[in-house]
Amino acid sequence: MVSSHPRQSNISEHFSSSQPLPDDPDADLPPPKRLKTGQQSPNTKVSTWRGSDASAAPDMPLSALRPNFEPVAIDLTTSSMTPTPSRRVDPRINSGVRHKVDSHLFPGAKKIDIKNLKKSVKPKSEQLVERAWVPLEAALTAVFKGTRMPCCLEMLYREVEILMIQSVFYYLDRAFLVPTEGFSPIDEMATNLFKRYVFLDPKIQPTTVRAFCHLIDEERKDATSMSHASLLRDFVKMAHELGVYTSDLEHSFLVAAQKYFETWSEQEAASGDLAGYVKQCGAVLENEMARCDRYHLDSSTRRRLLSLLEELLITRQVKALVQPEAAWKLLDAQATDVLEMIYSFLGRVARQALFQDAWETYITLAGSSIVNDVERQGEMVVLLLELRVKLDHILHSSLRGDKTFEIGMRRAFATLVNKQPEGSAGHASDVRTGEMIAKYIDTLLRGGVKAIPSTLNSRGTTSIAAADDDLEGLGGDEEAELTQQLDRVLELFRSIEGKDVFEAFYKKDLARRLLLARSASADAEKSMLAKLKNGKRTPAAMGTWTDGPLRMFKDVDLAKEEVAAFKQMRQERGEVGGVDLSVNVLSSSAWPTYPDVRVIVPDDIMKAINEFDRFYKAKHKGRMLNWKHSLAHCVVRARFPRASKELIVSSFQAIVMLLFNDVPEGSSLLYGEIQAASGLSNAELIRTLQSLACAKYRVLSKTPKGREVNTTDSFSVNANFTDAKYRIKINQIQLKETKEEVKATHEDVNRDRQYECQATIVRIMKSRKAISAPELMAETINQTKKRGALDTADIKRHIDKLVEKDYLERAVDDGRMVYRYVA
Repeated sequence: MVSSHPRQSNISEHFSSSQPLPDDPDADLPPPKRLKTGQQSPNTKVSTWRGSDASAAPDMPLSALRPNFEPVAIDLTTSSMTPTPSRRVDPRINSGVRHKVDSHLFPGAKKIDIKNLKKSVKPKSEQLVERAWVPLEAALTAVFKGTRMPCCLEMLYREVEILMIQSVFYYLDRAFLVPTEGFSPIDEMATNLFKRYVFLDPKIQPTTVRAFCHLIDEERKDATSMSHASLLRDFVKMAHELGVYTSDLEHSFLVAAQKYFETWSEQEAASGDLAGYVKQCGAVLENEMARCDRYHLDSSTRRRLLSLLEELLITRQVKALVQPEAAWKLLDAQATDVLEMIYSFLGRVARQALFQDAWETYITLAGSSIVNDVERQGEMVVLLLELRVKLDHILHSSLRGDKTFEIGMRRAFATLVNKQPEGSAGHASDVRTGEMIAKYIDTLLRGGVKAIPSTLNSRGTTSIAAADDDLEGLGGDEEAELTQQLDRVLELFRSIEGKDVFEAFYKKDLARRLLLARSASADAEKSMLAKLKNGKRTPAAMGTWTDGPLRMFKDVDLAKEEVAAFKQMRQERGEVGGVDLSVNVLSSSAWPTYPDVRVIVPDDIMKAINEFDRFYKAKHKGRMLNWKHSLAHCVVRARFPRASKELIVSSFQAIVMLLFNDVPEGSSLLYGEIQAASGLSNAELIRTLQSLACAKYRVLSKTPKGREVNTTDSFSVNANFTDAKYRIKINQIQLKETKEEVKATHEDVNRDRQYECQATIVRIMKSRKAISAPELMAETINQTKKRGALDTADIKRHIDKLVEKDYLERAVDDGRMVYRYVA
């Protein structure tokens, strides 16, 4: 088959439409005419049907053929289709039209080939270009004007066959250039030519790289500006493809970044705003890493840029990051987010130790201001615990629980809690931290959760003043909260050196809680002693000291058994009524010593006391009982005109109130009469009358009215007294320690220290036999520092006393003076 067009045509394309296709190169030919029977086209070659195989003529239905039809020859090249004389033409068959006829008319045909014998004229290249440019120009004009396209897009795509050109060159690349030595592929050759003659041009290359760095700097100044993002991304991609990224672009990019951030860091660090500088540095690091990802910069560029930023923003400005005053402000304000960034920045360059110095210095200064505040000395422990809670929060949220910083915090606390207050005489006894810790523990164990300050209590309860209210049993959550507070106090306790001061006051307060039944929880009391004995970082000496408090608990339990036996004895004798007496029998070796206070006990109470005294001495031969009435308390049933109440009072309060039973209703007693009948001293009587007539619950009326008690005042029963509670506890003002009692306790501690110091010196000399004076001093301080710090002057004085007592002697050994032990 011969054709004048490179594209094969079939019969359906020629005869299915009377109009030429837009993309047909022979569109200038006249449209085909419908042929009538007997006409013949002069330009069409004759084709014949032969045989009866139906599969050979798929374009002609079998139903259009007669079974006895004899094939004829049709000339489609002529204008008429007159059949050959020897052939007959079926009048129902028309060229270009298929008629639906019965299947028995024709036997079918195999194949029909239609060949266009017209000679094709190949247009010149100039003509093709000119013909293609006309519709393209019209389409571009319509696009710019926003009007309708004059032709279809498919025709435009075919006019611009870039893909065909590309496929041609790809074929040339694979078929010729690749197998031939000395030739590079077309893509590589084009890239190299562009790189050599365009990018590496002396005028173009520095200008483009400099423009790239300039746009990056502009974006750094205004982070919201992303107008050149696609341009910068394409430029980086081009640099990768040209192979000039590392040699030209990366180096220039890093140099520009160094120049920009050197100036920026100096200006921002000099502003003095540490928090602002740190936040901006964090934003810079985040933005620069995001920029590397956004513009597809190489991973090596990312690493080198990060190292450069760490050098410029952190290492060179490390003094500003750890500047003490600025760091203290952040710590004081609990700026955890900024402190975390500082810790992270310093960790990048291994300079965290520099910030640790500022950390410990801040703790020492903040704690010293608390210890030296004489006016708020009673709140010392609470303020120190608040500081500790704040520092613990910073340690775990900002410093990631760094053990080095935790050890530094403990070291700083150990320094400040053992620091002597400003203006003191410089003696170790001037340090009162142990005393304050013991009193705060006493407040917690008396008041329970209600005694925890709101600043330390996670439940947000009331302050320490609630410790004197009525106590109730502790629930599970309350016990956990109380245990947490006690653990915090123990952290301070383990840091103090004067533990003997703490022991003296703790033992004294424990005795009062046990004797007056003021403990909020017996389990909390025993748990506290167990922690003091077996807790972590507790000195071994504390284990032996806790034997005394444990003996106190044992005495209380034994006393309950004694009282139960005494009451059973009375019941067996038939003695019913009278005073319901309960007695605590205490061993003098385990309990603190209490002074004897003169008081006149009422006859009915004295009778019950004498009866128990006889019972106890009969049961325990050789033992003596020394009654301490100042520590007693009792429950008094009082009948007021409005209601009856049960009053929980001290022994002194009860003695004073019982005096009014013998006074007629409406009468009063003078201060002198009360003192003569009770036998109390002025100090004890004034505190007792203040608690009964001037405090919250005023069961007595004072004339004249006022909060101070004078010797000329008179007192009577308050007939208008009433309260919603039936059982009322009146605060025992006389239990509060006076300055004289505190001073006496410190003197007892100092006296015990002297004995302990002398015993330590003898023990050292007994083991060493001979030792120099400096070594003896150092060894003595080392062995006694856990119990309490000793002054060097006191140690020298004790050494001299031991020399006078012939425990030691002075000698000369190798030209130096030593002490020898005298057996």
